[in-house]
Amino acid sequence: MVTRTESVTRRLREAVLEGGYAPGGRLNEMALAETMQVSRTPIRAALSVLFAEGLLDYEPNCGYVVRRLSLDEAVNIYTVRATLEGLAARLAAENGLTASERERFQSTLDEMEQLVSGEAWGDGERQRWGDLNIAFHGLICSATGNSYLASSIQRTRTLPLLTEFGVSTFFAERAVVWWDRAAYRRSQDDHLDLGEAILSRQGARAEAVMREHIERAGRLIGRKLANRSDAALALS
Repeated sequence: MVTRTESVTRRLREAVLEGGYAPGGRLNEMALAETMQVSRTPIRAALSVLFAEGLLDYEPNCGYVVRRLSLDEAVNIYTVRATLEGLAARLAAENGLTASERERFQSTLDEMEQLVSGEAWGDGERQRWGDLNIAFHGLICSATGNSYLASSIQRTRTLPLLTEFGVSTFFAERAVVWWDRAAYRRSQDDHLDLGEAILSRQGARAEAVMREHIERAGRLIGRKLANRSDAALALS
């Protein structure tokens, strides 16, 4: 049974990740308690959890604020993520997948391929592909059997970002909506190579493909964010 604190934590986490609170914005305990119609006790506990997850910062004389990152910090996080997810891919390949894991893994890859190869390519297809992309990487993390590694990777994938010039957005999986179709195709080709390496239990190959896959995404997102920041500066 879900406790009140767990429910409040989940609701607050979703609100932060969906942009309900701007990066750098203060989260006031009393206001949150009134909005969620709960006491301040579960709010205080939820804020502590989100702080531990890296979604919030704590500032003296201010309290908890939604974390904000610079462009350089965002790119640096992708460097860390490439190392962590590379390790995850290697462990998943070396451990091998169970029959049920292989089935889910292959069906996810197949649906992603159908989407990116199909004639239709609108918001619905991009959103679905993005959801499957998250699931694909999640399946690899799960197959490592290492919950600490999985949680470390998760912290690099759900951080709000405020650029130096005030452009507020989210990166990692949410940034995939900025890509053109050719970028989706290239990313999917990486997924197919990863799938082949992991299912063939080729650990070194899986790690190398995954690291390049994440590093390329980081370079692309860094360029996209820099362009958005340049545009914001020109309009200021």
